[in-house]
Amino acid sequence: MTTILFVAAIVAAVVALGLRRLRKSRQRRDLHRGPGTSADEAIVIRSFEEMDVLLRRRRCACGSFLSLAGEGSRASAGRQLRVARLSCDDCDESLELYFDTSALLQ
Repeated sequence: MTTILFVAAIVAAVVALGLRRLRKSRQRRDLHRGPGTSADEAIVIRSFEEMDVLLRRRRCACGSFLSLAGEGSRASAGRQLRVARLSCDDCDESLELYFDTSALLQ
C-alpha cells in the first residue's frame, strides 16, 4: 500500500512539473508574438512618451518587468522604425520591440 502511495506521489509531481514547463514555454512563446515583436507588426506611436509608457508596462514571461537595454533606429519597407531592446533582470530573457515612428518624423 505504501508503495502505491509513493508511486502516485511521484507521478503527481512529474505531471505538475510537466504542466509548469508547458505553461512557461507558452508564456515565452507569447512574449515573442503579437504587436511590436517584428518589423511587420510594429506598433504605431504618436509620441516617444507613448513608447516609454508601453515599454514600462511590458512584463517578462517570468512576471518581472523588462528593463530597457538599448534603442536604435531602423528603416524597413519605407517606414521608420524605433527598435527597443529589453531584458529581464531575473531570468535573462531578451526581447526586441518595434515601433513605427513614420508619423512622428513627418
